[in-house]
Amino acid sequence: MGDLTHGLMVTVIGMGITFIVLLVLSYVLDLFRILSKGPSSKKADAEEKAEKIKPEPVENISIAEETNSKNDLELVAVITAAIAASLNTTSDQLVVRSFRRIGNRSSQWNNLFY
Repeated sequence: MGDLTHGLMVTVIGMGITFIVLLVLSYVLDLFRILSKGPSSKKADAEEKAEKIKPEPVENISIAEETNSKNDLELVAVITAAIAASLNTTSDQLVVRSFRRIGNRSSQWNNLFY
């Protein structure tokens, strides 16, 4: 029974010392922050950021349709260039008539651990 109490005592003392050192370290870092740029309130910083960032109203929905078709054309150009590079030819000799997605849209890296 003496070994168990001795082990528990060492554990409690170790955890207590660790907690105290982390608390002191936290206060030292706060002191460095105050000395480096002076005291600042987080509310004032948040209000300044909120004033700087104001959302602009969306005027027309057709803009989204144009960007989708523009993105599709860019995607076709990228696919054509990739195929041309893999075949060691120029993109003038290739014509991409259609394209479609296969499989799920997430990358293989995202699926690695799930």
